[in-house]
Amino acid sequence: MLAASPAVAQPKSELQTDPVHAIAEPADAEKASEENEYERYVFASFHGGDDGGRNGEQIWISASKGNDPLDWYELNYHEGTSVSQPILQTVNPPRGETGLRDPSLIRSGDGDGFFLLATDLKTYQDGQSWSYRQSKGSRNLIVYESDDLVNWSEPRFVKVEDDHAGNVWAPEAFYDESTGQYIVFWASNLYPSDDIANRNTSQISYNRIRMATTTDFVTFSEPTTWVNLDRSTGRQGWGMIDSTMIATDDRIYRLTKDENGFRVLLQYIDSLDDLYDTWGAEETTPYVVNRNPITPLTETPNAWTTVGNPDGSSKWQIPGLSGGNLEGPLVFKDNVEDMWYVFIDYASGGGYVAWRSDSMDKAPNEWEYLGQSWCNTTGLSRTCTARSETSPYWSLPVSPRHGSVLPVTLEEWEGVMAHYNSPVHVEASLVTADGAAVEEDAWVNEAPELAVNWTDFNGTDLAPAWLRLIEGHNDGPRVVADEVTTTGIAQGMTVPLDAVEGSNWAQLEYRDASLGGDDVMLWTADVAYRLDMTAPTVDVVVDGWEVAVSATDPEPANGAENSGLASCQVRISEGDWADCEPSGALAPSIVDRTVTVVATDHAGNETSATALVEGTGLVSVAVNHRCVGKRVLQVVTVTNLEAAPVSSIVTSPFGTKPMPALGEGKSRSHVFATRAASVEAGAIEITSTATIGGQTVSVEDVVEYASSHCD
Repeated sequence: MLAASPAVAQPKSELQTDPVHAIAEPADAEKASEENEYERYVFASFHGGDDGGRNGEQIWISASKGNDPLDWYELNYHEGTSVSQPILQTVNPPRGETGLRDPSLIRSGDGDGFFLLATDLKTYQDGQSWSYRQSKGSRNLIVYESDDLVNWSEPRFVKVEDDHAGNVWAPEAFYDESTGQYIVFWASNLYPSDDIANRNTSQISYNRIRMATTTDFVTFSEPTTWVNLDRSTGRQGWGMIDSTMIATDDRIYRLTKDENGFRVLLQYIDSLDDLYDTWGAEETTPYVVNRNPITPLTETPNAWTTVGNPDGSSKWQIPGLSGGNLEGPLVFKDNVEDMWYVFIDYASGGGYVAWRSDSMDKAPNEWEYLGQSWCNTTGLSRTCTARSETSPYWSLPVSPRHGSVLPVTLEEWEGVMAHYNSPVHVEASLVTADGAAVEEDAWVNEAPELAVNWTDFNGTDLAPAWLRLIEGHNDGPRVVADEVTTTGIAQGMTVPLDAVEGSNWAQLEYRDASLGGDDVMLWTADVAYRLDMTAPTVDVVVDGWEVAVSATDPEPANGAENSGLASCQVRISEGDWADCEPSGALAPSIVDRTVTVVATDHAGNETSATALVEGTGLVSVAVNHRCVGKRVLQVVTVTNLEAAPVSSIVTSPFGTKPMPALGEGKSRSHVFATRAASVEAGAIEITSTATIGGQTVSVEDVVEYASSHCD
């Protein structure tokens, strides 16, 4: 848990309008995390100024496909079409600037509700310059409230800056559990005069990150400057904008856009005590509008430490791109694993691009680049991209701009999916031929199948219009099936897979006829598995009492990865199983013993081998033949090898003869008359019995003999 300081009383601003009842008192900061397990995500964003010839500066909410943060459903489709509609808007009736941008969606401190903050700005067909919007723009932030992500309050316009400010952009909030209040922050240009009407829009100031505190998003403290770096080389208004934060177990991380380099930087603090520390120069009045020369990024950020190089050269950058405007970062943690995602709005090229890392402590340029995708809508489906030609298809919502991703519970996700006109939600899972579930990324020894199920949150009772199999094998190119399945589509159906030995993944492309048919491109989340049908090899070598065991798991014929040995077990005769050792010596024994070895790989393939270790026996036996006339006599001689008396029974093809007990080293012979001139090769059996150490021991020997002939 983060260390924290006591709350500091802050003066309250009188610049408030339209107060409404807040969702909840943030009294229990850990309630949500203790009671709820997040299994899904929602994504709030706007589309941009010109969204297919309409005002896209309104708020859309998208829902993840299952628990996958890299695949999304757009929601609120117009009935019978493939065009989604905004969920929150200020167009009809007109309110504020009639534009909603930069939504920040957060959960309340007690976990019982949600706040959505947005910028009061419209650029679509307004005829104004960005200089005008930074000098004479709205000084409001817009607040929506909901307890279920479905039913939203009317927008509340809160004037958080006085007329010295020229804009209030990209408001975000972060809950400070040590004080029970929210820190709310945004970007504003500040001017010496509050005379907005006569402000020179070509001589703009620069953006600071400003902050205030609130417990209810109705009443706010007087704003102060949180980040104060003039990054302008003239009077372009360049400063620091678009901050966002995330808390981990031991740190708070802040991402901020540097307008001078169109780049996003990463910083952290180790304690809530340092949350309010200012980076840059102390704010003075009248407000400074130009600090030439440019304020360096290495200006002391107090407790905030930069991850990577303090000069900003460690940044998230699209590979191969030397320029481009990256802004509006969002950051969130994976619901399942220790993985963090950063999406950044590539304002120069059509929406968000994505990175991920297994640690927030990695410099931005060390994060894995995932690419850009905007596949989920009419007109864009046909040009859909993915991380690479070897990856599954994935999608972000259509042309998303500067938004936020929020982990949610399954119940919250289902409520969103059921309320808005959402696509049929298709899921594909791996099963064996007999229907048993196969875990994600597991090794199997036979090709699995895809089991297909779906949920129709709209109650239309429609199945997917068609299905198409998409697969990948051993990091090879994506393989899209030529044929589609249009008949026999039913809940629980299975789709055969073209598996190869090694690593595989599969997903299904599908169409939802209720939402515009083939105009909306959708995929199931991909599922991965690994196939190993090559059994281990086992070898057992016996040399006297020495036994050598070897077991290996060979590569398959295609040279792909194999699953590797999971176990090698050995036992002697009917004894206990034990782990294999490369070699070892058995104790001498009178009786024969069997060595059994069983090797199993991680895919479940099994190989066994056995070998015989011959015992010394109780007696030695010699078989000879001699001729008497033209008849063969068979002479069997038994010699006692033990210190104790040994009795034997000799069984030949020519009769059975008990041998009286023999003392140590004594021998006795018996002659079997064959009454034949020739004897074929064969064997005799000798059962010998002795009492040794108080225990009766019985040994059976088989002695082979050669053929014999008397002329």
